[in-house]
Amino acid sequence: MVFLMVAIMFILLIAISYWHERSAKEKVSAENPKVETPSPSALYFHPSHTFAKIIGDDLVEVGMDNFAKRAFGEIDSIKLPKVGSTLKQGDIAWKTQVGTRTVSQRTPVEGTILEANENTEDLSWLLKIKTSRLQENIVNLIQGASVENWLKAARAKFLANFTGRLIPAMQDGGELVYGFARHLSDDQWKEFCQEFFNSPN
Repeated sequence: MVFLMVAIMFILLIAISYWHERSAKEKVSAENPKVETPSPSALYFHPSHTFAKIIGDDLVEVGMDNFAKRAFGEIDSIKLPKVGSTLKQGDIAWKTQVGTRTVSQRTPVEGTILEANENTEDLSWLLKIKTSRLQENIVNLIQGASVENWLKAARAKFLANFTGRLIPAMQDGGELVYGFARHLSDDQWKEFCQEFFNSPN
């Protein structure tokens, strides 16, 4: 009988200890939510229509997305930051010359510029950035299933706001024509750049 009582007490102590430990872990987990490891194959988008693509340990390729490329058409020149300089997330990353006009876009991640691509015929990437805050930055970006809806919304907003004043806007198949933003008036260009790229132009 004494042995049985001791065994029961022992089991109760273990159960109480386990419950306390589990509660402590759950509290820590709630205070420090887990951030998922970014996927190297994924693209993460900034609202100014720039993307971040992970290509190595804390190394990210940054460039303009397809909406921006189609809007601008042929690029005349791009003014990029110097190699070795640093940017914070949301800082202006580059200025693009489109005909006689310019537009600024913002960096999706912060860090140090390791490489800059000034070849306007190859817009697959523009900057390679070494960042120490990748996970924190990615949380603030558009990703996953949200990307398609965001791009559709951008296209719909442009059509709603500008196609009454812009000819041509669409090509066969329902796509916006290549270089569609070049057809905007100066005032429309300014409005377009502020609305879609958060550009101070």
